[in-house]
Amino acid sequence: MKEDILEQLVEDWFVARPGFFVKHNVRFRPNRNHPDYISNRDSVHSDIDILAVVTTAKKKPERVHVVTCKSWQGGFGLKNWRSDIEKEAEYNERSASFKPRERWKYFRELVSDKWMDAFLDTIEAETGQRDFTYTIAVTKLNGTEQERTNLEESTVLKARFKAKRSNVIIKVLTLAEVIAEYTERIVAKDTPSLEATDVGRLLQLIHAAGLRVTK
Repeated sequence: MKEDILEQLVEDWFVARPGFFVKHNVRFRPNRNHPDYISNRDSVHSDIDILAVVTTAKKKPERVHVVTCKSWQGGFGLKNWRSDIEKEAEYNERSASFKPRERWKYFRELVSDKWMDAFLDTIEAETGQRDFTYTIAVTKLNGTEQERTNLEESTVLKARFKAKRSNVIIKVLTLAEVIAEYTERIVAKDTPSLEATDVGRLLQLIHAAGLRVTK
């Protein structure tokens, strides 16, 4: 099955930047020996949508980029999602029914200890470090710039990672920002050399046709 189109766009965006090596759909799941492991809930893998490493950077959060893509056409509600992500996970252990689509599960690696442990162990195994930049890539944002800053600077989330020997930089990336960077590079070229990726070449062709992507 083809990856989500936003994942493809963001992956190409990283690949087109100098010094980046990229993997996608890196799977992880809780360790069976974790004290909170529940086989009928934790046996299915989650995955890191995009894992990118900058070869020119030293071992610090800016060297490793971990991206989760949320291509919801209605947009990403900054205030409500920040509130949900900062709350502790509710596993419904006292409930007779299991709810597979609870909102926190979209960010289980941020709110659940056993999933966060697996997430960090996988990043360390792949990159050799536990410090990284965590990016939420979205189609569009619903909210203010201050609400975006509040999420990116969340002391609650950073403290959770710090407790597990991990320093993170949190960022939100919009599709408009990805397209704008592509366009800026295409316009700035001295000669019309081909872009390095399929997405870049498509946008280059759109630009050559005189078409513009605007808000």
